[in-house]
Amino acid sequence: MVEHPGFGALLARLLHGRRADVAWLASVSGLPESEVGAVMSGVAPSPAQLEGLAAGLGFHAADLFVIAGVPVPESMEPCERAAGHELQRLVRTAMALPQGERNRIREKADNLPQLPHLRPADPPRTYYCRDGSAGSMLVTMLSANRNLHSPVAAAMTLAWLTRGRMYVDASTLHSISGNRTDLKPRWLAGFATVLGIPAADLAAVTGIDLHEPPPPDDPPADDMAELLWACRRLTINQIDDLRLEAKTMLVEVPAGASDEDWNRVYRQSDGTWWGAPRRQ
Repeated sequence: MVEHPGFGALLARLLHGRRADVAWLASVSGLPESEVGAVMSGVAPSPAQLEGLAAGLGFHAADLFVIAGVPVPESMEPCERAAGHELQRLVRTAMALPQGERNRIREKADNLPQLPHLRPADPPRTYYCRDGSAGSMLVTMLSANRNLHSPVAAAMTLAWLTRGRMYVDASTLHSISGNRTDLKPRWLAGFATVLGIPAADLAAVTGIDLHEPPPPDDPPADDMAELLWACRRLTINQIDDLRLEAKTMLVEVPAGASDEDWNRVYRQSDGTWWGAPRRQ
Protein backbone atom coordinates (compact mmCIF):
# COMPACT_ATOMS: atom_id res chain seq x y z
CA MET A 1 0.00 0.00 0.00
CA VAL A 2 1.38 3.40 -1.03
CA GLU A 3 0.76 6.17 1.46
CA HIS A 4 -1.22 9.03 -0.07
CA PRO A 5 1.00 12.15 0.17
CA GLY A 6 -1.95 14.25 1.31
CA PHE A 7 -4.19 16.44 -0.77
CA GLY A 8 -2.66 19.61 0.60
CA ALA A 9 0.77 18.58 -0.71
CA LEU A 10 -0.65 17.70 -4.14
CA LEU A 11 -2.54 20.99 -4.28
CA ALA A 12 0.66 22.84 -3.40
CA ARG A 13 2.48 21.10 -6.27
CA LEU A 14 -0.30 22.06 -8.66
CA LEU A 15 -0.27 25.70 -7.60
CA HIS A 16 3.51 25.80 -7.83
CA GLY A 17 3.35 24.38 -11.36
CA ARG A 18 0.84 27.05 -12.33
CA ARG A 19 2.79 29.77 -10.53
CA ALA A 20 -0.30 30.58 -8.50
CA ASP A 21 -0.94 31.03 -4.79
CA VAL A 22 -3.60 30.47 -2.15
CA ALA A 23 -5.15 33.91 -2.70
CA TRP A 24 -5.67 33.19 -6.39
CA LEU A 25 -7.16 29.77 -5.71
CA ALA A 26 -9.53 31.17 -3.09
CA SER A 27 -10.66 33.82 -5.56
CA VAL A 28 -11.38 31.48 -8.47
CA SER A 29 -12.95 28.77 -6.31
CA GLY A 30 -15.25 31.05 -4.34
CA LEU A 31 -13.92 29.76 -1.02
CA PRO A 32 -12.57 31.81 1.89
CA GLU A 33 -8.80 32.06 1.81
CA SER A 34 -8.70 30.65 5.33
CA GLU A 35 -10.44 27.46 4.17
CA VAL A 36 -8.10 27.02 1.21
CA GLY A 37 -5.12 27.61 3.49
CA ALA A 38 -6.40 25.00 5.94
CA VAL A 39 -6.74 22.42 3.16
CA MET A 40 -3.24 23.27 1.98
CA SER A 41 -1.95 22.71 5.52
CA GLY A 42 -3.42 19.22 5.68
CA VAL A 43 -7.03 19.58 6.85
CA ALA A 44 -9.20 17.05 5.01
CA PRO A 45 -11.35 18.83 2.41
CA SER A 46 -15.12 18.55 2.50
CA PRO A 47 -17.04 17.48 -0.63
CA ALA A 48 -18.32 21.05 -1.05
CA GLN A 49 -14.77 22.41 -0.84
CA LEU A 50 -13.56 19.89 -3.43
CA GLU A 51 -16.32 20.92 -5.80
CA GLY A 52 -15.41 24.59 -5.40
CA LEU A 53 -11.70 23.89 -5.86
CA ALA A 54 -12.41 21.78 -8.95
CA ALA A 55 -14.42 24.58 -10.54
CA GLY A 56 -11.65 27.08 -9.85
CA LEU A 57 -8.89 24.81 -11.13
CA GLY A 58 -10.79 23.70 -14.22
CA PHE A 59 -10.96 20.05 -13.14
CA HIS A 60 -13.94 17.74 -13.22
CA ALA A 61 -15.02 17.43 -9.60
CA ALA A 62 -14.98 13.63 -9.72
CA ASP A 63 -11.33 13.71 -10.80
CA LEU A 64 -10.38 16.03 -7.96
CA PHE A 65 -12.09 13.65 -5.52
CA VAL A 66 -9.80 10.87 -6.81
CA ILE A 67 -6.73 13.10 -6.56
CA ALA A 68 -7.72 13.93 -2.98
CA GLY A 69 -8.17 10.25 -2.13
CA VAL A 70 -11.85 10.84 -1.28
CA PRO A 71 -14.63 8.48 -2.49
CA VAL A 72 -16.50 9.91 -5.47
CA PRO A 73 -20.13 10.68 -4.51
CA GLU A 74 -22.70 8.40 -6.09
CA SER A 75 -24.28 11.40 -7.83
CA MET A 76 -21.04 11.86 -9.78
CA GLU A 77 -20.60 8.22 -10.73
CA PRO A 78 -21.42 6.88 -14.22
CA CYS A 79 -25.06 6.09 -14.87
CA GLU A 80 -24.55 2.46 -15.86
CA ARG A 81 -21.40 0.50 -15.09
CA ALA A 82 -19.32 -1.59 -17.47
CA ALA A 83 -19.95 0.46 -20.61
CA GLY A 84 -16.30 0.24 -21.63
CA HIS A 85 -16.71 -1.84 -24.77
CA GLU A 86 -19.54 0.34 -26.09
CA LEU A 87 -17.52 3.48 -25.32
CA GLN A 88 -14.38 2.33 -27.07
CA ARG A 89 -16.38 1.39 -30.17
CA LEU A 90 -18.08 4.79 -30.16
CA VAL A 91 -14.73 6.57 -29.81
CA ARG A 92 -13.20 4.47 -32.59
CA THR A 93 -15.98 5.52 -34.96
CA ALA A 94 -16.50 9.14 -33.92
CA MET A 95 -12.80 10.03 -33.86
CA ALA A 96 -12.56 9.25 -37.59
CA LEU A 97 -15.23 11.81 -38.49
CA PRO A 98 -14.59 15.38 -39.62
CA GLN A 99 -15.04 18.07 -36.99
CA GLY A 100 -18.60 19.01 -37.92
CA GLU A 101 -19.81 15.43 -37.53
CA ARG A 102 -17.84 14.97 -34.30
CA ASN A 103 -19.55 18.05 -32.93
CA ARG A 104 -22.97 16.65 -33.85
CA ILE A 105 -22.28 13.45 -31.91
CA ARG A 106 -21.03 15.38 -28.88
CA GLU A 107 -24.03 17.73 -28.94
CA LYS A 108 -26.40 14.78 -29.11
CA ALA A 109 -24.63 13.16 -26.15
CA ASP A 110 -25.02 16.39 -24.18
CA ASN A 111 -28.73 16.60 -25.00
CA LEU A 112 -29.71 13.01 -24.26
CA PRO A 113 -31.76 12.65 -21.08
CA GLN A 114 -29.87 11.49 -18.03
CA LEU A 115 -31.63 8.43 -16.68
CA PRO A 116 -31.57 7.24 -13.05
CA HIS A 117 -28.62 5.09 -12.01
CA LEU A 118 -29.33 1.57 -13.22
CA ARG A 119 -27.01 -0.41 -10.99
CA PRO A 120 -25.75 -0.22 -7.41
CA ALA A 121 -22.36 1.22 -6.57
CA ASP A 122 -19.57 -0.41 -8.51
CA PRO A 123 -17.52 -2.98 -6.55
CA PRO A 124 -13.76 -2.41 -6.25
CA ARG A 125 -11.87 -3.56 -9.33
CA THR A 126 -8.55 -5.33 -9.02
CA TYR A 127 -6.91 -3.28 -11.74
CA TYR A 128 -7.44 0.11 -10.11
CA CYS A 129 -6.40 -0.26 -6.53
CA ARG A 130 -6.92 3.30 -5.24
CA ASP A 131 -3.85 2.85 -3.05
CA GLY A 132 -2.61 6.43 -3.19
CA SER A 133 -0.01 5.88 -5.92
CA ALA A 134 0.16 8.07 -9.01
CA GLY A 135 -0.59 5.08 -11.23
CA SER A 136 -3.66 4.13 -9.23
CA MET A 137 -4.88 7.73 -9.37
CA LEU A 138 -4.59 7.92 -13.16
CA VAL A 139 -6.10 4.51 -13.87
CA THR A 140 -9.00 5.23 -11.51
CA MET A 141 -9.76 8.52 -13.25
CA LEU A 142 -9.64 6.72 -16.59
CA SER A 143 -11.44 3.50 -15.74
CA ALA A 144 -13.90 4.45 -13.00
CA ASN A 145 -14.65 8.11 -13.68
CA ARG A 146 -14.98 7.62 -17.43
CA ASN A 147 -16.67 4.23 -17.23
CA LEU A 148 -13.95 2.38 -19.15
CA HIS A 149 -14.08 -0.44 -16.64
CA SER A 150 -12.77 -3.02 -19.09
CA PRO A 151 -8.95 -2.76 -19.00
CA VAL A 152 -8.90 -3.89 -22.63
CA ALA A 153 -11.28 -1.09 -23.62
CA ALA A 154 -9.27 1.42 -21.58
CA ALA A 155 -6.01 0.35 -23.22
CA MET A 156 -7.50 0.53 -26.73
CA THR A 157 -8.96 3.97 -26.04
CA LEU A 158 -5.56 5.20 -24.84
CA ALA A 159 -3.95 3.90 -28.04
CA TRP A 160 -6.52 5.50 -30.35
CA LEU A 161 -6.62 8.92 -28.72
CA THR A 162 -2.82 9.13 -28.58
CA ARG A 163 -2.43 7.96 -32.20
CA GLY A 164 -0.48 4.94 -30.98
CA ARG A 165 1.98 6.92 -28.83
CA MET A 166 0.71 5.08 -25.76
CA TYR A 167 0.16 1.48 -26.66
CA VAL A 168 -0.09 -0.62 -23.51
CA ASP A 169 -1.98 -3.82 -22.91
CA ALA A 170 -4.48 -4.52 -20.16
CA SER A 171 -1.91 -6.23 -17.95
CA THR A 172 0.34 -3.16 -18.12
CA LEU A 173 -2.54 -0.94 -16.99
CA HIS A 174 -3.04 -3.35 -14.11
CA SER A 175 0.64 -3.05 -13.21
CA ILE A 176 0.55 0.76 -13.46
CA SER A 177 -2.45 0.86 -11.14
CA GLY A 178 -0.84 -1.53 -8.68
CA ASN A 179 2.40 0.50 -8.58
CA ARG A 180 4.35 -2.44 -10.01
CA THR A 181 5.36 -0.53 -13.13
CA ASP A 182 6.84 2.95 -13.02
CA LEU A 183 4.96 5.59 -14.96
CA LYS A 184 6.87 6.74 -18.02
CA PRO A 185 6.69 10.44 -18.90
CA ARG A 186 5.21 9.66 -22.33
CA TRP A 187 2.52 7.58 -20.63
CA LEU A 188 1.70 10.55 -18.42
CA ALA A 189 1.17 12.62 -21.57
CA GLY A 190 -1.07 9.85 -22.90
CA PHE A 191 -3.25 9.85 -19.81
CA ALA A 192 -3.44 13.65 -20.03
CA THR A 193 -4.82 13.40 -23.58
CA VAL A 194 -7.59 10.95 -22.69
CA LEU A 195 -8.47 12.60 -19.37
CA GLY A 196 -8.57 16.07 -20.92
CA ILE A 197 -6.23 17.39 -18.22
CA PRO A 198 -3.14 19.45 -19.12
CA ALA A 199 -0.03 17.27 -19.01
CA ALA A 200 1.74 19.90 -16.91
CA ASP A 201 -0.99 19.62 -14.25
CA LEU A 202 -0.70 15.83 -14.15
CA ALA A 203 3.08 16.13 -13.93
CA ALA A 204 2.74 18.50 -10.97
CA VAL A 205 0.22 16.30 -9.15
CA THR A 206 2.13 13.05 -9.72
CA GLY A 207 5.60 14.52 -9.26
CA ILE A 208 6.75 13.04 -12.59
CA ASP A 209 8.99 15.11 -14.86
CA LEU A 210 7.72 15.10 -18.45
CA HIS A 211 11.32 15.51 -19.74
CA GLU A 212 10.04 16.99 -23.01
CA PRO A 213 7.10 19.12 -24.20
CA PRO A 214 3.81 17.24 -24.55
CA PRO A 215 2.57 16.37 -28.06
CA PRO A 216 0.91 19.16 -30.05
CA ASP A 217 -2.82 19.72 -29.76
CA ASP A 218 -4.91 17.09 -31.51
CA PRO A 219 -8.49 18.38 -32.02
CA PRO A 220 -10.06 14.94 -32.72
CA ALA A 221 -8.48 13.50 -29.56
CA ASP A 222 -9.57 16.52 -27.52
CA ASP A 223 -13.11 16.09 -28.84
CA MET A 224 -13.10 12.40 -27.89
CA ALA A 225 -11.91 13.21 -24.36
CA GLU A 226 -14.92 15.51 -24.01
CA LEU A 227 -17.22 12.87 -25.53
CA LEU A 228 -15.97 10.26 -23.06
CA TRP A 229 -16.82 12.56 -20.18
CA ALA A 230 -20.27 13.37 -21.58
CA CYS A 231 -21.04 9.67 -22.02
CA ARG A 232 -20.37 8.79 -18.38
CA ARG A 233 -23.93 9.91 -17.54
CA LEU A 234 -25.49 7.77 -20.29
CA THR A 235 -26.66 4.16 -20.36
CA ILE A 236 -25.11 1.44 -22.47
CA ASN A 237 -28.07 1.58 -24.88
CA GLN A 238 -27.76 5.36 -25.26
CA ILE A 239 -24.03 5.03 -25.96
CA ASP A 240 -24.65 2.32 -28.56
CA ASP A 241 -27.29 4.49 -30.24
CA LEU A 242 -24.67 7.25 -30.53
CA ARG A 243 -22.25 4.79 -32.10
CA LEU A 244 -24.83 3.68 -34.66
CA GLU A 245 -25.55 7.31 -35.55
CA ALA A 246 -21.82 8.00 -35.94
CA LYS A 247 -21.56 4.90 -38.13
CA THR A 248 -24.19 6.29 -40.53
CA MET A 249 -21.87 9.27 -41.10
CA LEU A 250 -19.13 7.04 -42.51
CA VAL A 251 -18.70 6.69 -46.27
CA GLU A 252 -17.06 4.15 -48.52
CA VAL A 253 -13.32 4.78 -48.84
CA PRO A 254 -12.35 5.04 -52.51
CA ALA A 255 -10.22 2.21 -53.84
CA GLY A 256 -6.56 3.15 -53.69
CA ALA A 257 -7.13 6.07 -51.31
CA SER A 258 -4.15 6.91 -49.12
CA ASP A 259 -4.09 6.74 -45.32
CA GLU A 260 -2.91 10.35 -45.33
CA ASP A 261 -6.23 11.43 -46.83
CA TRP A 262 -8.67 8.97 -45.25
CA ASN A 263 -9.48 7.55 -41.81
CA ARG A 264 -10.44 3.89 -42.03
CA VAL A 265 -12.81 2.46 -39.41
CA TYR A 266 -13.89 -1.00 -40.54
CA ARG A 267 -13.65 -3.32 -43.55
CA GLN A 268 -16.46 -5.40 -45.00
CA SER A 269 -16.04 -9.03 -45.98
CA ASP A 270 -15.61 -8.01 -49.63
CA GLY A 271 -12.58 -5.90 -48.68
CA THR A 272 -14.35 -2.52 -48.90
CA TRP A 273 -13.28 -0.01 -46.26
CA TRP A 274 -15.62 2.48 -44.62
CA GLY A 275 -14.37 5.63 -42.97
CA ALA A 276 -14.19 9.40 -43.43
CA PRO A 277 -11.92 11.91 -45.17
CA ARG A 278 -9.30 13.56 -42.99
CA ARG A 279 -10.92 16.99 -42.83
CA GLN A 280 -9.93 17.50 -39.23
